[in-house]
Amino acid sequence: MTAEGGVNRQDLVFIGDVHLDRDDPAVEPFCRMLEAAARDARTLVLAGDLFNLWIGGNGPEPDHIRPVLDCLRAIRDSGVAVRYLEGNRDYFIRKYYEGDVFDTVAESGLREEIGGMKLFSIHGDLANPNDRQYRSWRRFSRSLPVRLVFHAMPRRWRTLLAERLESRMRRSNLEYKQVFPEAEVRAYAAGEFRDGCDLVVLGHFHVEKDLHEPEPGTGRILVLPEWKGSRRYLRVGADGRARFLPE
Repeated sequence: MTAEGGVNRQDLVFIGDVHLDRDDPAVEPFCRMLEAAARDARTLVLAGDLFNLWIGGNGPEPDHIRPVLDCLRAIRDSGVAVRYLEGNRDYFIRKYYEGDVFDTVAESGLREEIGGMKLFSIHGDLANPNDRQYRSWRRFSRSLPVRLVFHAMPRRWRTLLAERLESRMRRSNLEYKQVFPEAEVRAYAAGEFRDGCDLVVLGHFHVEKDLHEPEPGTGRILVLPEWKGSRRYLRVGADGRARFLPE
């Protein structure tokens, strides 16, 4: 794929949890990073939880959301495929943003091929089967009845509910956020490796990890760091080389 100006766009770029919030000073540098990272990318993947809480269809976009979406639209218009992996703080994103801000919004992961590798990416919030409380909440909060009730509410009620939801999520399941569940993540990725995948990319855990399976050539797991604290992202080149940047 050749972009405007003759730039040969080949790389895949993955950005982990960003969690931008109201009056967040990181909004402007994040947009600058997006523009720079997308210049020679064929695909830009945001691995979920772009904002601290994001509910599609909840009225006009707040000031910390609007400029980021405008930046992503411009990147998409330049010829880069922009994809989104719904995270645990994202609600109804596909319905309102697929085909506008994003080419694809995926709840169950994305598959790509590059440099002779088969790659699977997902947010990662379902990688730990022991987190049963969260799994139950996820099923309930994303159900059709909840969506219908939410959008039937007056906007001021929806806003109040969203603020309470955000506060609840900040405090929830601290036990499962303190230690990276490596064994569970490896078991989760093993199913993809059995299906012929070479590389699994996921976020959610806010730690940067590069995990190789014990047998050479049987798979690699890359866990994305949260962006705001690390300012790092993952780039996978057409040669199959995967690296976290800036190095």
